[in-house]
Amino acid sequence: MEVELQKQTEVPLLNRQRVSIMVTYDGGATPSILQFKDIVSSKLKVNKELVAIRHVYQRYGFPKAKVIAHVYKTRAELLRLEKLKKGERKIAEAAKKVADEKAKVDAAAKKAAKEGSS
Repeated sequence: MEVELQKQTEVPLLNRQRVSIMVTYDGGATPSILQFKDIVSSKLKVNKELVAIRHVYQRYGFPKAKVIAHVYKTRAELLRLEKLKKGERKIAEAAKKVADEKAKVDAAAKKAAKEGSS
């Protein structure tokens, strides 16, 4: 997979960079938004949690895609300004569900330990 950085613009008012990257991928299906997110983050050497893919422009019949992405300075800024994509929402909901279940188990263990020591 070939990745070429075409344009990088700083937007200080919104604490982000707007990046344009041309990705030439192997024939077959176009990579998903999450895969493009990994590609952009590895190319720019930033945390993938700070990258928001805005647009993917493909050319019919060619294994190329132009990706427009925003790279934020903080996760809070990203969540304030961007809507999460469907795949990202599923991952966030699953992580939240796991954290909630862990908190319930921890609370039950504390309660059991408290009752056992009384």
